[in-house]
Amino acid sequence: MRYNAIFIPDGYVLTTLEIIFLIIISLCLVGGSFYHFYKLVEIPLAPKKVVLESAFVNRNVSGGSKTTSNLYLTVGPGNERYDYVIEASTRDIEHLGFNKSRKLWVAVEQDRRKRFVWGVYDNELTLLIDRQDILQWAKYSNFKNYFIIFSWGFSSLYLLFLLINNGVWNRVLAKRIAHEYRENRQ
Repeated sequence: MRYNAIFIPDGYVLTTLEIIFLIIISLCLVGGSFYHFYKLVEIPLAPKKVVLESAFVNRNVSGGSKTTSNLYLTVGPGNERYDYVIEASTRDIEHLGFNKSRKLWVAVEQDRRKRFVWGVYDNELTLLIDRQDILQWAKYSNFKNYFIIFSWGFSSLYLLFLLINNGVWNRVLAKRIAHEYRENRQ
């Protein structure tokens, strides 16, 4: 007979330790799903007009993973200043040489309600990162985050099913069978 690690025999009742373990794992998966949900980048419709806004790199480019890097920008003047992160391909952004506190210009929507950077320019207004690259990186980042959200969400639902089926339902059935057995013996 082949051994299958995922197979749970019919009628198996989870122990208290197994129930606690599954609850903790489920909560971690749900928490991770919410974390990735908040990492989703809202991609607005292409604006009709963009304006150049002053910006600077507030941290060195950091590696999010082997394939992606994060470019941390502070965009806007004075009180309207906000932080913006571009998650980009390490291969594409490595040669651009972004240093800490480097002065840049970014293209943003004219009304500034939607905080999305449409292009990054250097001090001489030479295009460093264009709109297509930013959209491609944002869509790829969203795809990864959606994949993690759905896979971890599905996994937490499966663990919830195991908790209900083997932790609650089988326990109720086992108690009922034990009660009927005691009544039949008397």
